[in-house]
Amino acid sequence: MLTSDSFDVIVTRHLVWTLVDPAAAFAEWKRVLGPGGQLLLIDGDFVSRGWVARTLARLSPRRSQNMNSRHQEILSQVHFAQGARAEQVAFLLAEAGFTDIRIDTDLSKIHRAQARQLGWRRSLIRHSEHRYAISAKV
Repeated sequence: MLTSDSFDVIVTRHLVWTLVDPAAAFAEWKRVLGPGGQLLLIDGDFVSRGWVARTLARLSPRRSQNMNSRHQEILSQVHFAQGARAEQVAFLLAEAGFTDIRIDTDLSKIHRAQARQLGWRRSLIRHSEHRYAISAKV
């Protein structure tokens, strides 16, 4: 419903990993971005869990079976059901025609700033996850 070339910038946060058809979404974002438009994605692999997250999960109260089943049902419907790695997302962006794709995985300053609000357990998990920012141009 949006006209082509109608935006200068698109910013998403923790959205890409939930997409059913990221190629279609990226093509649409490219269409609505004007010449020289910029895309910024802040996202992560929230599925593949490292040893820190797995260990802390074992020490935490368990989710109900119903909640876990619902989570798995939703996860089975998204493209990145096995986890959204930065390199995979960048590849799909390039296929959609984006250029000057840059990946930044050093979000440590952000993690440290958020740690004060999250507490030690969630802060450790967040720091151990594969999180990234990707910028790309039309």
